[in-house]
Amino acid sequence: MNSSSGSSQAAASLEQGHALLSHDYTLRSDLARLCLPAATRDENRKLAWLNSICFLFLVVGGIGLKTRPVIPKQLEVPVDIVPVVFTPPVEPPKVNPEPQIQEPDPNQEVTFDTPQIATVVAADPAAVSFAVPVEGPVVFAPARFAAPPPPSPPKPPSPPKPTVFQAGKSQGYFPDPPYPSLALRRNYEGNVMLYVIVDTNGSPASITVKDASGYALLDSHSSDWVKNHWRWSPGETRHYLVPFHYRIR
Repeated sequence: MNSSSGSSQAAASLEQGHALLSHDYTLRSDLARLCLPAATRDENRKLAWLNSICFLFLVVGGIGLKTRPVIPKQLEVPVDIVPVVFTPPVEPPKVNPEPQIQEPDPNQEVTFDTPQIATVVAADPAAVSFAVPVEGPVVFAPARFAAPPPPSPPKPPSPPKPTVFQAGKSQGYFPDPPYPSLALRRNYEGNVMLYVIVDTNGSPASITVKDASGYALLDSHSSDWVKNHWRWSPGETRHYLVPFHYRIR
């Protein structure tokens, strides 16, 4: 009951205060002004702040728009350029040192080089029909001890001339090679010429690429195909030039 009665009294006092303010009642006590902030409320304060801010912007804008006066600067008269001539110092003449002549040591014994005279070996004087002036001793070698010149080595036999291979004229098994799949996808074309040496059993003993196609894939495929699939009939050693032509149709 006491709390409800206190709140009702405070509300009544506030209503009384508002009633007093509405009737132009002036509070003169500072404590009353502090307790009733509505009493010190000034409706023109916001307008004063707004006017101050606008005035501040006008002042700042006026200062910014004010341009500085242009002060012409007097140009300085250029001074005449005096060229500077550099004179290098005179170099003193070079004096070449005189070669020092070494005086021989009187206590050192002087040795003279003795000339080396080569011994001349000549054939039997009976076989010499002209005189040859020589220096030094001459020793005559008997003609019977002269060694004959060594015989010249025999010339190596020239390799046999290879023949162009023709499947119809040779006996054996010569299947045609398939077109390499990778070369077919890449559109590789060309001609390959192999130099094949066939041994006595009919097997290719040596295969050499004589003319390449420009693609290592086609060259190696031709060489491997002849080595693994081609067989000749037994006989003498034969040399062939085997052509292969790769064309995409």
